[in-house]
Amino acid sequence: MCCLGGVFESVADQYQSNELLEAKGMSSSTVKSISELETDLNSLTDAYAKDSTARYLARYYAQKNGDKNLKKSIEYYEKAISGDGLSVYARQATALELAALLYVNERYSAFLQSIESYLEFGGKLKSELMIQQALAHYYLHHKKTALELAGTLFKGHLNRKMTLGLQDLNQLLFIFYNLNDFLNSIQLQKSIIELDSYNYEHWLRLSKLYLKKNNPQKAADTLLLVTQKGLVQDQADLLLMCELLVKSGNPFVGARLLQQFFEKFSVDHTLENYDKLFRYWYLAQELTAATAALKQSLTLNQDIGRYLDLAELYYQQQDWRAMNETVKLGCENPLQNKQLSRANLLLGISELKLGNLEAAKQAFINASAIGGKIKQAVAYLNYLKVARLDPQQKREISGPCNGP
Repeated sequence: MCCLGGVFESVADQYQSNELLEAKGMSSSTVKSISELETDLNSLTDAYAKDSTARYLARYYAQKNGDKNLKKSIEYYEKAISGDGLSVYARQATALELAALLYVNERYSAFLQSIESYLEFGGKLKSELMIQQALAHYYLHHKKTALELAGTLFKGHLNRKMTLGLQDLNQLLFIFYNLNDFLNSIQLQKSIIELDSYNYEHWLRLSKLYLKKNNPQKAADTLLLVTQKGLVQDQADLLLMCELLVKSGNPFVGARLLQQFFEKFSVDHTLENYDKLFRYWYLAQELTAATAALKQSLTLNQDIGRYLDLAELYYQQQDWRAMNETVKLGCENPLQNKQLSRANLLLGISELKLGNLEAAKQAFINASAIGGKIKQAVAYLNYLKVARLDPQQKREISGPCNGP
């Protein structure tokens, strides 16, 4: 709110206003309190003095805190506007002051009415007021009107009929995004980037908007571009970019990029990140690279599940010796019942491929004894013409992978 006319004295709530005093035929040395002005207001016969006094009182109470003072300020502003004493330009200014007061206090319906009054007095809307109009309609849940006003403003900006700054564009983006107009959100975010292209947050926001439109490829391309520009610094954003590349159907590019980040120590060498790298390489069907990543994760966590995953990778590569050694190494750890069947099945396959028939048979019998991979184990036993033991008969699990 602009500075109010006159000089306020904090103790006595008094003021000096030459404009008002002269209109009332008073000398400039006369001083009246706010309460005296309020008492005299209704008895004033001069229209200019009456409306000027009301405007002054409105400005005075606008500076005070509390709902009671706000209510008084609004009432006095409305008195000043509805009278005939002020010039049309003074009424325009007063209507704008009231509008600003109402907007900041979230009285959006009344704010829109005050804007209408301003227009009736011949006022012209500038972009700031038009944005506030659009936001007021948004907060009042007038979605269609809010989008139309925001769209008009953005179109004016694109056509260079008006100039909107970063703050203006961000407020329009707020409307578009929250009303699910992601297409306009994307276009507007590009305009924001044109004004501030070295701010990484703008690029990240554009990437996330592409995701909202189910376009992970463009989201990833956007982040890749800013990485090439040297703007990305945060590790989380680097990891996000790799994830987006994978989701967009480019697991090889995502894996290769993450591998580079590992080599440059741009990302931490954590178990979680190695697991990501393994998953990306595996999705890209780069089994050698996936194997290397999984072996790295095993240096940080020797969980039996990781050993069995690694054994399956060797199975896919037909590296039977490495598969056999990996299962046996994993089985040095305690196995839960749910892992016994899988471990013995993998062990049996590797022993069979290595020509160790008796060891393979025992491993398949073990795998068929407990849930998990019973069906597959029985299939191998049938192939080897080995009878499966009675499932109801309790029996000991023997061999390298023999349980807890």
